[in-house]
Amino acid sequence: MKASTLSLLVGLGLPLAAAANVQYRSAEIVVAGPVTDSSLNVLAYYPKSQLSIVSVAKGKELDKVKRMRRKGRVAHVNVLVNKFAVPNDPYLSYQWNWQNIEAYTGWDISTGGTSTVAVLDTGLASSGSDGVGCVVAPYNVYDPTNYPEDGDGHGTHVSGTIAQSTNNGVGVAGLAYGACIMPVKVLDDSGSGSMAAIAEGIYHAVDNGANVINLSLGVSARYRITSDPILDPALNYAASKGVVVVAASGNDGNRRNISYPASHSSVIAVGATDANDQVTRYSNRGDMLDLVAPGGDTSVDSNGDGYADGILQETRIGGSWGYYFFQGTSMATPHVAALSAMLISNGTATTPTDVKTAMQQTAKDLYDAGWDKVSGSGLINVLAALNWQPGVVNPPPMCTDADGDGVCVEAGDCDDNDAAVYPNANDTRGKKGRDGVDNDCNGIIDG
Repeated sequence: MKASTLSLLVGLGLPLAAAANVQYRSAEIVVAGPVTDSSLNVLAYYPKSQLSIVSVAKGKELDKVKRMRRKGRVAHVNVLVNKFAVPNDPYLSYQWNWQNIEAYTGWDISTGGTSTVAVLDTGLASSGSDGVGCVVAPYNVYDPTNYPEDGDGHGTHVSGTIAQSTNNGVGVAGLAYGACIMPVKVLDDSGSGSMAAIAEGIYHAVDNGANVINLSLGVSARYRITSDPILDPALNYAASKGVVVVAASGNDGNRRNISYPASHSSVIAVGATDANDQVTRYSNRGDMLDLVAPGGDTSVDSNGDGYADGILQETRIGGSWGYYFFQGTSMATPHVAALSAMLISNGTATTPTDVKTAMQQTAKDLYDAGWDKVSGSGLINVLAALNWQPGVVNPPPMCTDADGDGVCVEAGDCDDNDAAVYPNANDTRGKKGRDGVDNDCNGIIDG
């Protein structure tokens, strides 16, 4: 979140081509010395360093710096510097999904604070040991006088992927863990609901300040539905109010169609990938697919951590709390909803169009270059999306990987000369176990 970052002018001589690839404060630049030009709006002056913070039009920061430099002034964009931290949640190493979408480095830029994500689902179970840090405007469509308690577990798991309490020394992490969850119960405890109930939930979410709506639900792709007279007006209402709506493409394994409401033109449709960044066998494909995100595959343990390659979050099933591995496009969708919240919170993108564009233009190509029917525009990349700028062709993120372990130095590999050392490696298993080496790069030698 920009309000919590430390702003620092780094190297006034830094080439602007390089500056275009770093994160900086929007709508302002830094000029050396006092500014007396009455046509410029000076936001602040730092007397000890003799630096002026000057207001500029959003998106015109680099142009303004160029003009100031032509006039002989020392000027630069106001580069953002952030603390470096890895969450201390003990089961983080089993959440392979964060590494695959570069969440670790993305967290140094934004955690989604100030954003609200409405999760229209089976509700949100209360009193978990890990839980969700911020809950606002809960609503139960079926019983408006009562809290939307989750009797199924699906909605709580989805909410955890978005905003599970993180860095609290308990359980697991969420992607936009600084964001608030608005739980809206539109599915009953068997996981079923209706178009009318979902429509009611959308109006509640929009009218109560949601920035993003997550719909990990839908109608089977075999019905080829792309519109519905009951739900379409609610989806259109959300779009008219600038609310981002994200929905699951469905789990039918259909090669031509995706599920509705993901197929609606105003909705971001999300497919699922496995731990190897391949689109899963169950994930629907088709012309209306936009992006893919980790959805998991509980039939395999391809990373050898001893557990199925599902998406791990806390939830309550049958009255018992635990950490469960789920799979599905339902699990992929909250990754995109969470990243949407992070983009909005950071000011990277604020409209549904820009949010979608930011994610699509910075996604990792998995198959054909650009968009394809299997993976849409590709796998979301948190760091690259947060560094997106409108009108700028964003280069792919740098990846230095000398030891060939598949983890970039830029993504947190603390020893690029040893393939057994990288974030989320197991400190206590394998040939390097208990040898005094910090295999998982968390700063703690577990052996």
